[in-house]
Formats: sequence, structure tokens, C-alpha cells
Amino acid sequence: MTSRREQILDVAERVLEDAGLDGFGIGELARALGIKPPSLYKHFASLDAIEHALISRGFLLLAEALSPASDLAGFCRAYRARALAAPQLYRLMTERPLNRELLDPGAELAGMAGILAFFGESPGHHPRARATWAAAHGLVALEIAGRFPPGADVAESWAVLVDALESRNTSGRRMPDD
Repeated sequence: MTSRREQILDVAERVLEDAGLDGFGIGELARALGIKPPSLYKHFASLDAIEHALISRGFLLLAEALSPASDLAGFCRAYRARALAAPQLYRLMTERPLNRELLDPGAELAGMAGILAFFGESPGHHPRARATWAAAHGLVALEIAGRFPPGADVAESWAVLVDALESRNTSGRRMPDD
């Protein structure tokens, strides 16, 4: 049986996608639930707590999406698909400051575990995973924002990104300041 907290988060996810990141708030969520806004505070201390619960959920969904990826192309495909499946949740996860103390324990690490394993890096030191995430994030953030011109072959850009990252990873070349 699903807890009331999880039911609220299910509705919150839908409201976030419908209202958009900038339109999401306590009032919209309470209306969708058919309750008065103060009732939400029985389950969450603040809007920030609701948002970070959604971010935690997003990290776990990302972990699930990335787990079958066995190569860099698979990682990029899964990352893009997850971001495009819930673009407002993705924006919530990546566009605002992250208060790690409000996250569910282990959620952030779960979200990055697949790419860490792929590169054989650790949570404490992961320059290749970080660079790969940043590059994939940049492409998908531009795609979500509608910044590519009509007719742009975004899939081709993803293929170029994968090729560049794979050649960097396999060549062992270092950047000038390494």
C-alpha cells in the first residue's frame, strides 16, 4: 500500500510537469490533491522539502534508467530519454541549488552510480564521470529549453558527443592543466 507521502509525491510530479518548474508551488499541489495548503505540512515541512523529495525520486528514476547501460552511447541514450520523459523534474534536479541534507539518503549517489562504475571512479574523485555528465546535461538542457533551431539533428549532436567522449576516455590524453 502506498503511503500518503508517496501519493502526494505522485501528484506533485504530475503537477510539476503540467505547471512547469516556475508554476509549481504549494497552492497548485494542494488544489490538485483537493486539500487546503496547510494540510501538506502534515507530511512535508516546506515546499523545499517537497521539491527535494521529488529530486530524490528523480535520482532514483535516473539510476533505474541508467542501470542497463553498458557503454557510453547507452548511458547517453538513457540519460536523454529520462530527462525528456520528465523535463520539469529534470530541470528541478539540475537548475537550482541542491540542499543535500534534504535528499533521501543515498539518492544522489544512486543516480550517479552507473556512470561512476562505467569509468571506474569513486564518489570522491570522478573527473571523467563529472565531465560526461556536464556534457550530457548541456545537450539535454538545450534540447528541453527548445534552443535548437527547427530541423536540427539533435541525435547527430549526441552521436558526436559520444564519439568525443569515447576518444577522450580511451586515448588517456590529459588536458593541459592536468
